[in-house]
Amino acid sequence: MIVRRRLRSRVTSERTASAETDGSAPAHAKDALGRGRSSILIRFAGIALTLDHRGALYLPEQSTLIVSDLHLEKGSNAAARGRLIPALDSHDTLIRMESAIKAYRPARVVCLGDSFHDGQAGARMAKPDRAALASLCSLAKEWVWIGGNHDPEAPAFCEGERLAELEISGLTLRHEPGIVRHAPEIVGHFHPKVSVPAGGCRFSGRCFCVSDDLLIMPAFGAYAGGLSCTAPALRSLHKTEPRIIMLHASKLWRVA
Repeated sequence: MIVRRRLRSRVTSERTASAETDGSAPAHAKDALGRGRSSILIRFAGIALTLDHRGALYLPEQSTLIVSDLHLEKGSNAAARGRLIPALDSHDTLIRMESAIKAYRPARVVCLGDSFHDGQAGARMAKPDRAALASLCSLAKEWVWIGGNHDPEAPAFCEGERLAELEISGLTLRHEPGIVRHAPEIVGHFHPKVSVPAGGCRFSGRCFCVSDDLLIMPAFGAYAGGLSCTAPALRSLHKTEPRIIMLHASKLWRVA
């Protein structure tokens, strides 16, 4: 069980006043976005999967929960370089991970790379956060660390299997898309986000980008930045027009 320490500062930039009070978006946002949901069931490459408002993805038939780009200890990395931000991101990220794991009770958890922000992140991690991570790993029968560009391998103290990629039911799970895709892929790396105009304001959030053979996960880490889903570098990866599902105000919203 993770001990919840009181956070002294807001660490997730996407939290809004509406999200903290009643978990819903303002009326004009609802008019533009439609109805928000805590999870959305879709089919990708013929396989049923659930998109979760926390930024996780669950494959029910495979009992597999997938998250991407935790970037643990990004805060302590920034603090070491003189940036005055609270190094509380790992704690916040692990709490949300615990919530997702306990909601779905998966047999397998897959972290799609960049789980740690840099090669020394494990050494900087506070003992309570190390213990919390160990506790999370014990909640699933199988834990897989996919190597990313920030962390080719997870720190030695982390339980679980280290892989470059994983194939599940005809899907390839990896950190970055392959140059040539031989099978539908679920990837991370790009931290996709979207901005939507509504009622004279703009509402922004991380998002899932889903096309016929490519699903790009949102970043799960508290301090992870983002790349617009309309950016050419990201849009060019999709062979067909992607569906965009935005995370905002503790809900998922389909974006036209």
